Amino acid sequence: MTTITIYAASTSIVISLGLLFYIFAPRQKPNLLTNRPISPFRQRKLSVSPLERVLMPPFLTLARYIKKLTPGGFTESTAEKLILSGFVAKISIEVLLGIKLVSGILIGLLVFLFAPFNPFLTKLALSIFSAFVGFLLPDIRISRAADARQKAIRSDLPEVMDQLTVIVESGLGFDSALRKVVQSSEGPLVEEFARVLYAIRLGQTRHDALGQVVDRTDVEELKQFISAIRQADHLGIPIARILRTQSEQMRELQRLAAEEAAMRLPVKLIFPMVFCMLPALFIVLIGPVIIRVAQNGLG
Repeated sequence: MTTITIYAASTSIVISLGLLFYIFAPRQKPNLLTNRPISPFRQRKLSVSPLERVLMPPFLTLARYIKKLTPGGFTESTAEKLILSGFVAKISIEVLLGIKLVSGILIGLLVFLFAPFNPFLTKLALSIFSAFVGFLLPDIRISRAADARQKAIRSDLPEVMDQLTVIVESGLGFDSALRKVVQSSEGPLVEEFARVLYAIRLGQTRHDALGQVVDRTDVEELKQFISAIRQADHLGIPIARILRTQSEQMRELQRLAAEEAAMRLPVKLIFPMVFCMLPALFIVLIGPVIIRVAQNGLG
């Protein structure tokens, strides 16, 4: 293998790792409830690393060109996954499409350079397959993040609803109760409520702001809760009563879900018992008998 090939492969590895780190590295999230003024444009630009200032402009240009060539349906589905995963505040759909293309090309190139196959067609086919896998890797990461985020929202919803119920029943309004919950808790659900308060501050109605939460989360339990709150606003029903009813219903649903998971547990244990525990048990019980019969015979 020539020195140029090694240099090209090393450069590809460094670039691919850098791009993946840029996508999924944790960043400080802005506090949507503070009145702190936004930093000037020059200060925001100087706060970015020099490497990012050099590499990102051409990469964004390439990403926008890739988006124009991508079919609209695929772009929309990718954007929906990006919103559900919560990464939409970190990267845009253009950057994600560019990352997918660059990742696929680099992984395919690495496999083509280092694959231990002599036939050219075999190496080319493996490289194309690896490039396709590299193209799908960011989608797998985003899908897993979306599932984890929805699971966290579903898990935090009963506790957040209990807090809202207690605060509203103590005499505060619903918006003030949301603010108290946002200031005292954390998690993806609390972040969505912080966005609701921020949208209300910008002039949106509470009805529209809560409707956007449904589009960003796609959690059925949260959808039912927001629908009840919006209907209470429309009909003039006291929100405290709705919150108490929804909280009790959510606790009941959580209890039923736990019972259902406990009932599925014996079915999930069948295969580990059959293929792992029972063979070891048979060896312990029948093994000495087989050894004795082999040594002394049946007599």
